[in-house]
Amino acid sequence: MLHETVLVFGVYLVTCGIAWALHESAHYAVHSLYAESVTFGLNRRGPYVNAIYEPDAPTLAIRVGSIAPTLLFTPLVALGIASYHSMYSLPQLDPVGWSLVIVPLVILVFPTSSDLQSCLKAAC
Repeated sequence: MLHETVLVFGVYLVTCGIAWALHESAHYAVHSLYAESVTFGLNRRGPYVNAIYEPDAPTLAIRVGSIAPTLLFTPLVALGIASYHSMYSLPQLDPVGWSLVIVPLVILVFPTSSDLQSCLKAAC
């Protein structure tokens, strides 16, 4: 029983880490198209992307780079949920089980506060 619990939460933590890395990779992929330099790093808070733009860089490119995971992964997640739902019925999970499914998807898709700040600062 204890081994199953450790296994479930271990897989959950790995899934969250993969979702976070994919989230930051989407930033990197879009920023690298227009930014002067882009760095991908890892600090004690987790993975991050730092992009430096030239002063005459298009504002739209900075904004799209800031919310890239939302733009890239939301249609994929929605398509995955729709295709799963067309083949199977929704599983009957308790709230903990649903949180183990939903949290990695939220990490993957939703913009963080620094993503939103970067998007809003691009207008200045």
